[in-house]
Amino acid sequence: MKDIGDYLLNALVLSLEILVILSLLASIFSYLGKKNARYIYRCFGINGLLVTGLIGTVVHEFSHILFCLIFRHEIVDFSLFRPYKSRFDGVMGYVNHRCDRSSPYQMVGNFFIGIAPIIVGTASMILFMRLLLPDEFALIYQTFNKNMAYMSNINSIGDSLNIYISIVLSIVHNLNPFIGHSWPRYAIFIYIMYSITSHMDLSKEDILNSRSGLFVFIVLTYLINLIFIILGIKYQVILLKLLISIFSFLTVGLVFAFVTMIISKLLYIFIG
Repeated sequence: MKDIGDYLLNALVLSLEILVILSLLASIFSYLGKKNARYIYRCFGINGLLVTGLIGTVVHEFSHILFCLIFRHEIVDFSLFRPYKSRFDGVMGYVNHRCDRSSPYQMVGNFFIGIAPIIVGTASMILFMRLLLPDEFALIYQTFNKNMAYMSNINSIGDSLNIYISIVLSIVHNLNPFIGHSWPRYAIFIYIMYSITSHMDLSKEDILNSRSGLFVFIVLTYLINLIFIILGIKYQVILLKLLISIFSFLTVGLVFAFVTMIISKLLYIFIG
């Protein structure tokens, strides 16, 4: 039997790895979102932001509301989209909420409420892909299921990394504009993707809100990792499946955000 110190150390290392990866993804999302919005504004002014914000801002603010409800925060005031007032104050939408700071559950909720636009934005794009591009979605889902079945036979972290890369490459390949698509539906999906990712960046308030629940999130993540590690390899594989699913899911959003930023930059080069 392993020494308890090994369990504690392994759980700590895994928790820190999860935190670093999530922080890195959030930073890249914010960077791409801000660059995207800047290019759109330089090309089309405030009207360009409003056209993309029609869906993107609503999804962004709805994500905050959804996680407020999940973590039982009181919603004080909100606006999903402010197309006219935003012309004067630059605020296209907002959600004001408060929580019981003596409740660990509500405190960890601050972390998820802050990063909610990344989670719900990516989930929304996957949902729209399922609705608008069912054939492409079916192929990606097939690849995902096949790779999850392989997880039961992995022998190293390298194996899990290969599975993660395989899932991401399948997504990129099946959304390639140079292969056969139903073009009207593909065009609608591109607009929705463009709209959501261009408003997925985290505001200063989102980041500060996440930090207020960061410590509780780290403690809970550590305890969950420790329990799965103590239970043995069978349960560690379950945990690894969950982590790869989450990071594949977020990487999809990141790929969408990067493609959107490239489109915006090209528009800025040729139009701006």
